[in-house]
Amino acid sequence: MAQPFNHTQREGFSRIIQALENGGCLTHDILDYIDAALFSPEPNRLAAFLSGDTDSHRDSLLDLIFYPDQAVQIDLEALLEAARFSEQDEKQLNDGLRVRPIRAWVNMPDGRQLVRIRMPDFIKSQYLARLNIAWQIDPHVAAAIEKGLPAAIRPIVKVRLRNAGICTASGRGGFLCRFFQRMTHSDPDYLACLDLVLPLLESAGKGTEVYNLLVEQKRALFRSLQQARRFETLLGRSNMETLMLQGVRAPHVSPDAMMRHMRLIDLICLRIFGNTQPIDLPVDEPVRQVSDRNTAEAAVQSLLR
Repeated sequence: MAQPFNHTQREGFSRIIQALENGGCLTHDILDYIDAALFSPEPNRLAAFLSGDTDSHRDSLLDLIFYPDQAVQIDLEALLEAARFSEQDEKQLNDGLRVRPIRAWVNMPDGRQLVRIRMPDFIKSQYLARLNIAWQIDPHVAAAIEKGLPAAIRPIVKVRLRNAGICTASGRGGFLCRFFQRMTHSDPDYLACLDLVLPLLESAGKGTEVYNLLVEQKRALFRSLQQARRFETLLGRSNMETLMLQGVRAPHVSPDAMMRHMRLIDLICLRIFGNTQPIDLPVDEPVRQVSDRNTAEAAVQSLLR
């Protein structure tokens, strides 16, 4: 039997409904997608399209439009943390949303209201799932955030943790506590460093040292960087079509982005562990000459110098 919601949970339910009713935003990127994939997004035509319910492309578009952005998540974070919804609560909340008729506004990028639509049930469910309301922060990590970060940045950090659904088992919680204690929150790269470590923590197996994960990630980036530079050299000698025929693939990430990623890893390692792993560029060595060929020992020593 489902347990009744407490006052905080009921307030959370009401705020989620309110966010849905006001959360349909057409960004410039979405308008560009409509223009490229569907039709020219004049307001009248777009309003008529969104009001219909027979085109499958409309469902995909609504899924893009009704996506809880960072501002909505930050606004809800303190309430979700206090409500401590369980997975059963989330299922109950989803059932409540599906049986409740919700009419939501879709707004233009400048805030003008375009059209009000009846929200499909699957959009309500997707919206709720993306809020990840059943995730609960580890008390030790929460204490480290409260102690180590100013009030203005705390909800931003907690939203990132909630979106990652980070589990604090296998030593991850301890690493996060050190992260929030030792990283400088005023550093412009602070959030970028957090965004870097969260997926790495999720991939960590039991007993895996986070430092080793970071170092291995840096080595992988270095290998990719070398391949990207080799590709640039080859591209200077040949055209893309020829390289593709030869099986040479273009890098998916720019060398500058990989260099920045490696720099962030160094920053994290130095601040948290006090050490980092340098990676030296390969150096062409001259061919060593064997100066004394009379004995095996002399030949080996000559090669070792």
